[in-house]
Formats: sequence, structure tokens, C-alpha cells
Amino acid sequence: MSYTIDESMKPLYVLRFYGYLSLENMKQLFADVDTLLSSSGKFGVVMVYKTTDGHGADEDFEKDFDGNLDKLDDHEHDDEHGHTHKHEPGVARTFKSWIVAKRERFGQDCVGFAMVSADSKFVSFYKPLANKIISRMYNCPGALFGNEEEALAWVKDRMPQLVG
Repeated sequence: MSYTIDESMKPLYVLRFYGYLSLENMKQLFADVDTLLSSSGKFGVVMVYKTTDGHGADEDFEKDFDGNLDKLDDHEHDDEHGHTHKHEPGVARTFKSWIVAKRERFGQDCVGFAMVSADSKFVSFYKPLANKIISRMYNCPGALFGNEEEALAWVKDRMPQLVG
């Protein structure tokens, strides 16, 4: 798994994920994001899931997550396409610990957290609930989109004084 962080629109950060995160990759991602969040001030986030197999990078996690951090657990399961996804032990637990530790920072300064998934069925089902789910998870306004351009526009509209 790999990821990139586009800082070209700072303080709007675009995180792109390609495949599943290993525990080591997740720890490195959190260290990178912690560095970005170490400077004070308002910010926005667009998170884009891309894979080479046509499925969302964390599509199975997204389908199972309802905004309740207490339900996060490391597990293996089949999706509706018959693919088995094995999460490396510790990934969900590490994510939960990190997000709980960062909730105050997100709550104070995150103007918007947009998620992008290429899975149109997932987007159409969860889009009406996305703001509530993302808000509970990240403690800031959230939305779900089927493409990156719409997500960027939504976050930029929430921070016009910061991003041109």
C-alpha cells in the first residue's frame, strides 16, 4: 500500500490511498499527518481511495463503519464481490487510538473533511449519512463524493479565505 499527501493547496490537504494500509504504512501516514497538523490554523482534508483492482482501498472498512469508534476492530471478512480482505492485526486499533487523540484538533480547526470513493453504490447509499458519520469520526463537517473535483470544490467553499 502506498499513499501520497498533496500539500500544493495548503492548508487543504489531499490524501490519496492506493490499496490497503499495512500497520507500518499507517504509522508513517499518522506521523506525516501529525507533522501537517503541528502548525496551527484552519485546514481542510480530501481523502481519495484509489486501487488498481477497481475497488475502493478501504471499501470494506467504509461499508462496516457507522461512526462508532468503539466498534472498530481488526478482522477478516468477505465483501459482496467474493473478495476476502485481511486487515493486518493492529491496524484498526492503531487508527482508533490516533483518531481519538486527534479529535480535539480536528474539532477546533478542520473546516471540512471530504471522502472520495469510486464505488458508486457505496456513494449513493452512504452520501445522505456521510456528514453525520464523518462528523462523529473526525469531529468536523464531512461529506462523501464520487469524484475528487466535487470534493475539492466542497472543501474550498468552506474555506474561501484560505484557498484560491
